[in-house]
Amino acid sequence: MQSSAACAVAGSTSPNRWETLCALQSLLPLLKKAATDLRRADMVYWFEQADAEVANIIRGHPSDATAIPALIASCPQDRRSVAQA
Repeated sequence: MQSSAACAVAGSTSPNRWETLCALQSLLPLLKKAATDLRRADMVYWFEQADAEVANIIRGHPSDATAIPALIASCPQDRRSVAQA
């Protein structure tokens, strides 16, 4: 995934927060690929969720902490297989 344009714009106003979020956004696809290579569907799922959450934060959308229990409940249980993306 390419870094968001919002990272470049917002980075100049508060470098510590935005640099961290943008670095995380660029790291998550690599972590997802590594988890896919290890056939860890649960980890792939969480890296996808984290990537979506970071993108929402960068776009200015608030985080929804109340959604966490539903995300945990819907997490894939079969750790041996990974859906190909």
